[in-house]
Amino acid sequence: MSTTTITTFADAQALVKELRENPNNIEKRQLARTACSTESWPLLCDARYPEFLADCVNLHGEEEVGANGLPAWVLSAWEISISLQASNTSVPPFITSPLNINALLTLRDIIVRKLMPSMASLGAAGRVRFKPDSPDAASCISAATGLLFALSHSLKMHPDLSFLARLRQSGAVEVCTLCWLYTSDLATRVTASISLESLLEPHSQQQQQQSSSSSAFDFSSPPMQHVLRRVVDAAPNASTIVHRCISMLSDGLEKGKMTDGHKLVELCLVQWMTDESCKDSLGRFFVTERQSSGSGHGKNVAEVVVAVVADALAQAEVTGVNWEIVDMGGAVLISLSNVAPLSMGTLIEYIERLEIVQLAANIYTLGPEEEHAQAWSNLVDLLLHCTTCRAPNCHFVRTEAYENALRSKLEQNSLWNNVVHSLLERARATAASDGGGSAKAKTIKGQWAAWAQLGKELGLVYKPPPPSAPVSTLRGDVDGCWFGECERHGKVDEETEGKLLRCSACRRAKYCSSACQQKDWKAVHKTECKAFRAGTSTN
Repeated sequence: MSTTTITTFADAQALVKELRENPNNIEKRQLARTACSTESWPLLCDARYPEFLADCVNLHGEEEVGANGLPAWVLSAWEISISLQASNTSVPPFITSPLNINALLTLRDIIVRKLMPSMASLGAAGRVRFKPDSPDAASCISAATGLLFALSHSLKMHPDLSFLARLRQSGAVEVCTLCWLYTSDLATRVTASISLESLLEPHSQQQQQQSSSSSAFDFSSPPMQHVLRRVVDAAPNASTIVHRCISMLSDGLEKGKMTDGHKLVELCLVQWMTDESCKDSLGRFFVTERQSSGSGHGKNVAEVVVAVVADALAQAEVTGVNWEIVDMGGAVLISLSNVAPLSMGTLIEYIERLEIVQLAANIYTLGPEEEHAQAWSNLVDLLLHCTTCRAPNCHFVRTEAYENALRSKLEQNSLWNNVVHSLLERARATAASDGGGSAKAKTIKGQWAAWAQLGKELGLVYKPPPPSAPVSTLRGDVDGCWFGECERHGKVDEETEGKLLRCSACRRAKYCSSACQQKDWKAVHKTECKAFRAGTSTN
């Protein structure tokens, strides 16, 4: 068979027959990879192509090198990943048919039994067979991440907890870690981290409802601890892992380099690695290690996480805040303080150098309506605990240095007073609209109580600020774009209405572009937006 198109069972049968007659023919196997697609997959399954792939993996040894000079498993990894993709994208009813399920079982079995252990031999515990940036290493890592990604997608389409347990034991964790650590390509690193996430132990639905954690994963479970140990063992040392985490999160700060979803995956992995149950194996390195920079002062994980959260909040008036990123960032900071050798020293650094109190104030002032950043409420609760705790065996016990640092930040520019007032006004406005019984009202009330008590413990006294701008000074409904110098300002037509987007904070002002929004924000809207959110003006 010389064509790259399979349209009949006879075509598939002829191709598989040729492959079995000469399994080492690279051109024929390339032809089969090209011909493998969503449309041809049912025919290839019927012709027992998955069984041929499994037989090929069984034939080559762990150290065997193929005709192209690369490990023999590289070719098999590409073939099986393409086959998994074809299976993943199959349409009903074939995707759930016995033929497709049996093909998946065949491929999954050979992956965990033979292919993944061979792939894990790429490197282990400080020995990497190829130089990280060499073409050979790039080819191996590309093939490995392609298979891992297709496999993680397959697990979403056809979940199987028993297979997942076997996969964790097969070398998949080591392969994910090695690909994540030893490639300079961002897309490959992201793919590897997504694949590693698919190996983590998820919370059950009941656990998720009962847990106050931002993460969907059960960090303390034995499978998670097993995966963590294998990640640590696969890396030369803990510093390598920490530096890679810092590098990945830093890449996320460059505009357009990472999606919010990818940032979330990286934050989730960092939280997992810094969970309190991991403090003896890895967590403390995340507090003490810094990534070197040209200026000589490297950043640690906490600094980069704070920058990621601040960047997410900065989008409030542009694209809107991604509250999942903000929430997960807060969860990571709490985890870091728990694993720190000197917990109170870490909190003082958060307050004095990382402006954590200002961040919490910004989050409370922005006030997400549908979901709130629970981790930041937990962080404020931790700050409050440290102002009252006198227990001698508690890591978070009140000290004079902590009091002075926190009081200084709360008093700066009347920060504490302004946030108390903002939360109080929002609580009143919510109570007036829904009677105060909604989840939103209870959340705002809880935030206000914690923030007010935080200042009270430090001797601060709330003083109502001068009255907000009267309603008459606030703009009412404006036709078209709210930016006064825009050509669409005051216009009422279908084209203009189709371009308008509302301010994500007050949901009142409308703009035809982010440029108009930013200009109007500086000129007028920054002041009135707060007034609209505080409820001093009605829609």
